[in-house]
Formats: sequence, C-alpha cells, structure tokens
Amino acid sequence: MRITKISYQNIQFCYSDYSKQLYDSILRIGFSFPIKVQMIDNQCVCIDGHKRLSVLSDILKNDPSYHRGDQVCIVVENNGDMRSNDCWRGRNTH
Repeated sequence: MRITKISYQNIQFCYSDYSKQLYDSILRIGFSFPIKVQMIDNQCVCIDGHKRLSVLSDILKNDPSYHRGDQVCIVVENNGDMRSNDCWRGRNTH
C-alpha cells in the first residue's frame, strides 16, 4: 500500500446515493477514512469510497471554495506494478 496525493477529479468512481448524515459529516469534519484506489492502465479507479467521492463532488459543486476538497487522503493499493518502500529491518545490512 502506498499513500500518495492525487486530485479527486482524476479518480474514476461510480456516483452513488448517500445519506444526508454522511453529507453533513463530511462537510463538518471531512473524511474519517481514506479513499482507496487502484492504478489500472494508468488510471485511478476507486475500489472503496464511491459514496464519499459522490459527497465530495456535490459539496464542490455547491461550494467550489470548500477548503477540504484538496486535503483528501487517498490510498493507492499496490497491484504489483509499483515498488513500495519495505521495512528497513528487512534490508540487507552487510
């Protein structure tokens, strides 16, 4: 798993219905859990967080100056074609 910063506009996701409570919560405190995406053919595809991205897109439609829209934590799942940093203890030390 690799944590990286990417724009939410570059993520392919299925717009999903969501509750008013989810909308209000994201508007008030932001995201409590990161969005998970996977790189497929050089495109970011959402694998967890469709509703949260739907809320974010609606919030930004209603208020383009929403200050948390650029502070979304997105986790890019490693599908084997990216090198991720391993633990230093597992490296050759001689």
